[in-house]
Amino acid sequence: MSDSINTKEILADTLKILTSKKSFSKITIADITKVSGFNRQTFYYHFRDKYELLQWTYEQDAKKIFDERLNFENWHRYMASLLALIKQESNFYQNTISCDETEFRNHIFSLTKSIFYLAIDALDLHHQITQSDKDFYSEFFSFGVAGVIINWIKDGMKETPEKIANNMKSLAQDSEKLAYERYRESYTKIRMEETK
Repeated sequence: MSDSINTKEILADTLKILTSKKSFSKITIADITKVSGFNRQTFYYHFRDKYELLQWTYEQDAKKIFDERLNFENWHRYMASLLALIKQESNFYQNTISCDETEFRNHIFSLTKSIFYLAIDALDLHHQITQSDKDFYSEFFSFGVAGVIINWIKDGMKETPEKIANNMKSLAQDSEKLAYERYRESYTKIRMEETK
């Protein structure tokens, strides 16, 4: 492991420790450097600010779970594992999201958008859906997933990670099939009118 990655991990662990004691909004770079043992110069060498550190921390947690075998058929199992990790570190996630959910929303959005795009693309056997519509549908579902997860965290994570992940999978599959069927019907009507 490189020194740079090791330093980043220590800073991320420090952020998690601090969020168990005080609100993320009140945590300063001075707090992070004091607890981690690094100086400000070292912090700023790796991160612009605490928000970039937060984003990196979210990404590293996801990297512990997600790998190259992820696809639309199994993504809900990966999501259940990520939600289990979030629940395990509930202090950190509830604290940071209650202060500002933007970083987390962006993180989940980017994590899931490509999965939904591939799923919609796979449903489009006759190549009837435009690139921009595929982008729109995949963004729509990704925003939905992010919203569900954020609400689950804010509500105290009462449902099990598996239940939340399975509900998201069912909703996504049903919605994508319905959207595709409607798109195909519209396309067929247009083609029939053109041939009259």
